[in-house]
Amino acid sequence: MISYKKIFHGFIWCLFFSFLVLYFAQAGGYYEDLNNKKASLTEEKIKEFEEDVRNGKKIKVENYVVNMKKNYENKVSDFGLFTSKIFAKGFKWTMNNIFNGIDKMMNE
Repeated sequence: MISYKKIFHGFIWCLFFSFLVLYFAQAGGYYEDLNNKKASLTEEKIKEFEEDVRNGKKIKVENYVVNMKKNYENKVSDFGLFTSKIFAKGFKWTMNNIFNGIDKMMNE
């Protein structure tokens, strides 16, 4: 039989490990590196815009906006979304029935 003490200790260790991963990612400059890449891309677009203005080219905003969004749609993510919606509906249905039952018991 699994004791609550083992579950609690496992939970604490998971939190500690998560903290260490996030701490070392921040300390290693991972997030700063991502922001610097975004800034360098925008600096390149600014230089391109200035060059186009000097050359008298027609200016369109779409040419200078950096779209950093990635498309993550695939079969696995669609399946994950589908299963999470099913779990959410099941959880909602279960909680509603539990609390409706408690409400009926309290009001009888």
